[in-house]
Amino acid sequence: MKSIMVHAGGDPAFEGRLQVGLDLARRFHGHMSLILPRPTQDYVAFDMFGGAHFVAEAFEAAEKEREKLCTRIDARLKAEDVPWDWQIFDGTTSDTLINAARLADVLVMSLDTADAGGSARAWISDVVTASRTPVLAVPAKASRLSFDRAMVAYDGGFEAANALRAALPLLQAASFVRISEIEMVPEQFPVTDAAMYLSRHGINAEIAVAAKGDQSVEERLLVEANAWAPDFLVMGAYGHGRWRETLFGGVTRFMLGELGIPLLLAH
Repeated sequence: MKSIMVHAGGDPAFEGRLQVGLDLARRFHGHMSLILPRPTQDYVAFDMFGGAHFVAEAFEAAEKEREKLCTRIDARLKAEDVPWDWQIFDGTTSDTLINAARLADVLVMSLDTADAGGSARAWISDVVTASRTPVLAVPAKASRLSFDRAMVAYDGGFEAANALRAALPLLQAASFVRISEIEMVPEQFPVTDAAMYLSRHGINAEIAVAAKGDQSVEERLLVEANAWAPDFLVMGAYGHGRWRETLFGGVTRFMLGELGIPLLLAH
């Protein structure tokens, strides 16, 4: 992971994203890019007659805040041993992150923010399904990223396989790796195939297969994660389609809201 991108902003959760970005850049001797959206559409007001007006004063005030943020972070990062740059894009937060991440090895985002009202999870959904870049979603109060214990949620699907490949550098850095499967029906690509793949990359992973019982897959997976206490979880995102999961629930949506540890997602 040499090209590490971090969603930058003035929200309280940015501190956690920044720390995780620094941890990744140090561990993998990479470059950190701070991606700062400039959502000009937020400063357009509509009147009762259907007209639209750009609110220049509000935009200029927001620009000053963005400049203050860049200045403050620049001064702080000069003391760090990590190369970094800023990338500022006009457009919505989702579009900005999707466009910026196309040549990233990983994009660091927040599971939620104190003032986003759930928007952070919607942004994660947009980015991970549209960009095909792995997203490392971290809790809002994250302070660092530990590489010791890694858990992989595996179901034999394309998304799980993509997440496994995307996570190779993180898994190679981990001291302990567990592949967790919730037993449902025989898989065409069993969990032993995942362990064999990792072994070819020098990763010795243990396999843990748990019976589903009368719980949902996501509930059982959460129980397994809480019991083993990994530092981060790797999983495929939206294996049944984002809109179907939004309407009827699903593993990705559930884990984004319940897990509470860094979650590496790939589609």
